[in-house]
Amino acid sequence: MKKTLRITITLGFLLVGISVFGQEFIFDIHNTSLDDYIKLEERLGSERKENISNNISFTGDAQPVVFIRKEKIIPNLRANYFFKKTDSTMSYIRYDWDESFYKNTGNLESQKPLSFQRALRKKSLQIEKEITKIYGKPETEGSLSDLSKVEMRKGVSKTNIWKPNDSLEIEMFTTISNFYEKRGMVTTAPTHRIRLYITNTKKEKKIEPKLSEQRLDNLKLISSNFIESLGNKNLTKSKTFLSTLIIENVTDKQLNTLIENWDFKKDTELIYSGIQVGLDGKVFTILDFKYKEDISEPAKELLKIIFDDKDKIARIQPIVLNRNLGK
Repeated sequence: MKKTLRITITLGFLLVGISVFGQEFIFDIHNTSLDDYIKLEERLGSERKENISNNISFTGDAQPVVFIRKEKIIPNLRANYFFKKTDSTMSYIRYDWDESFYKNTGNLESQKPLSFQRALRKKSLQIEKEITKIYGKPETEGSLSDLSKVEMRKGVSKTNIWKPNDSLEIEMFTTISNFYEKRGMVTTAPTHRIRLYITNTKKEKKIEPKLSEQRLDNLKLISSNFIESLGNKNLTKSKTFLSTLIIENVTDKQLNTLIENWDFKKDTELIYSGIQVGLDGKVFTILDFKYKEDISEPAKELLKIIFDDKDKIARIQPIVLNRNLGK
């Protein structure tokens, strides 16, 4: 009995080794970390490249990690791994087999022999077969079957798209063209490219920030102490309530100007509190105060105090409401 168990465990490890260490790509982007992808590239002998491009992201992505993977005959693979700055969760992967990354392709020298074209097509079909085996048949447009068309203007091309669920999308675009033409300043150059995207399309649940009663009470107390320090013209103490960003730039003259534009000796009361999320995802809390003696509706003057997530004051602004606006 013990012997059988030992054999089973050994075979189990062997099968796992084959399935993990025999592959070139990991398509399960949700359950694979950036570290796993880096280890895969290192195991395959890929060269990590310094990323000199400046990728602009509006979704919180960091600059991608880039590897060059050696290939035979076809262009070397350039692997780009995009991930979130906050937790390194994978956003998407872009694999490029593209001659234009390595050579000047705007001339006749970028035309390729039939052996190259066949090798590029073979690679594309191999990847298509591998993905189809896992996720089923893709939506397909175009064909790579007739390589005699590569000398024509459009060459041959094929697009494959897999959408196995609502959180994963895989797209592969292949173009093989030997067509070259120069008309005046316009040059149509040969194109030999495979581009493969693996995208995490899972929608993140947005958690709306809330202002708890406990934190609100704390911010009201901080505001009261800050207002009192300004009322006493204690600039040194006043600065202790300010955020790092403000305290590095604020001057005594600016604080004195603030004192001149609001009577910090008068009693105030809170009339509004709320949360604001900046474009960079940072959360700020807004408190609006008015003079207690001001019973007009709306109040004639407001003092807006904005706190950062560390309960430090990021902005102070006295506001005078123009009652004649729109009349």
